[in-house]
Amino acid sequence: MPSKKIKKTIKPTTIITPNKYVKIPLVGVIIFSLLLATSSFFAGITWLKINNNDTNTSSNSKITFEAEKTNKPELKFFVMSFCPYGNQMEDTLKPVVNLLSKVVDIRPQYIFSKITNLSDYCKQTSGDVTQCAAYIQAGYFQTEAECQKIVIDGNKKCNDEKNYLKIGNNFYSSLHGRVEANQDVREICAYNMSDDKTNWWTFVDNVNINCTYQNADTCWEEQAKKANFDTAKITECFNKQAGEIMDKEIAITDQYKVQSSPTLIINGVNFPPETASTQDGKGSLKIGKKTFTQDKFYTADVIKEAICASFKKTPKECKTILADAVATTETAAADSGAGCATQ
Repeated sequence: MPSKKIKKTIKPTTIITPNKYVKIPLVGVIIFSLLLATSSFFAGITWLKINNNDTNTSSNSKITFEAEKTNKPELKFFVMSFCPYGNQMEDTLKPVVNLLSKVVDIRPQYIFSKITNLSDYCKQTSGDVTQCAAYIQAGYFQTEAECQKIVIDGNKKCNDEKNYLKIGNNFYSSLHGRVEANQDVREICAYNMSDDKTNWWTFVDNVNINCTYQNADTCWEEQAKKANFDTAKITECFNKQAGEIMDKEIAITDQYKVQSSPTLIINGVNFPPETASTQDGKGSLKIGKKTFTQDKFYTADVIKEAICASFKKTPKECKTILADAVATTETAAADSGAGCATQ
């Protein structure tokens, strides 16, 4: 996971189909997680999934974004605090927030995992040693000894309660582990502390630039103070409300069937629609009277257009054109729709 953004600017030369990911087979996840043992446990189950069954193979200019029109549209953006693609979406949304925050409800949502039976969960995610013969037959391992070592080591790491935020009999985590889950909760606590979200955006930006999923537990406090937050109040919220906060977020992500960071939902409708994207990168999407190409779906101005198309009466702010950010080596993939996917 990156800690600082690379300054060199480039023009993205490839398109990763938005909202599509490559799914790693179970035992591949085991091996990958062990190779990443120096990072957080859940980094081993990150994947980019490309589902050919759900992706158009050629351009389709007939797709239209349509959400129910309301007096005050709602944009939910689902992230994880240290998903680089989610962090880039937060950067992309800043000009949208600055322009529309008074007329649109723009709300972050965080993606958590909740585990009620750790032993069963670890058998599912790290493999079952009694199934080594099947794993070998499938070509994942060469020998019984190799299989047993990797599966046993994976289960040992998975069953280590220090990798989770434990509340009662339940274990919580985020994709990149317990520390990320802790930071997710702190950011929610901070968000709920004031109606003016200016300081919250500063706090999140500070954390994205200066902290990592490995050191956030010791790094966050200084970043919060720089954003004028009372860190004692954030800590109190964390200590008293963490379980309630995470259960509420899980209910919302389940309601909308969200599985990746970032995911944007405008008035209950996913943006952009999956069917607007094509494998050849030539997809397009009609929003109101305008049509946008696939490489623009995740830009600030197109997101603004989608929100503005969801008003019953379009406000004057929607006449403003937002400039596209210049892509960097870190952000090019995010601009084209890549994401951190849950299991």
